[in-house]
Amino acid sequence: MTVYSHSRLSCYEQCPAKFKLQYIDKVETEIAESVEAFLGSRVHETLEKLYLDLGYQKMNSLEDLLGFLRSEWKKNWSEDIVIVKDEYTQDNYLKMGEKYLSDYYKRYHPFTQGKTIALEERILIALDEAGEYKLQGYIDRLTEVKDGWYEIHDY
Repeated sequence: MTVYSHSRLSCYEQCPAKFKLQYIDKVETEIAESVEAFLGSRVHETLEKLYLDLGYQKMNSLEDLLGFLRSEWKKNWSEDIVIVKDEYTQDNYLKMGEKYLSDYYKRYHPFTQGKTIALEERILIALDEAGEYKLQGYIDRLTEVKDGWYEIHDY
C-alpha cells in the first residue's frame, strides 16, 4: 500500500529529486530545525494540552498555559535551532508564541464552541477503489459543533 501525505506531495512538487532521496531512498540528512518550526511545535503542544485537559474537566488558566509553553520551550530549546533573521532572538519568538496563545485564549475562552471528539487523529483516505493508494493526514482537533456538524481544526 502506498501512502501519501500533504507534506510528501508538497516535497515532490518542490523537487522530485528531493522526494526520491527523502522518501524512496530514505537518505538520512541532518536537517536543522528552524525557529519558526520550533515555535509552531510548542504552540501546538500547548493547545493540545488545553483541549486534553478540558476533556478531564480541567480548565487551565491563561497563566497555566503560558507557563507550560515557557517550560516546553526551555526543555526543548537547543543551540542547533536556526534563527535566520539576525535582528531577532529566541526571546522574540517566545514572546510571539505567548501573544498567539493569549489572543487565542481570550477569543475562545471558555472553550464551549463545541465538543472535542478527537485530538491528533490520524486519517486515511483511499485514492483508488482497490485501496492501494491512500492519502494520510492528522486532524489536530475534531469538534462536533452541533448534532451531525463537525469542524476540523488545524493549528
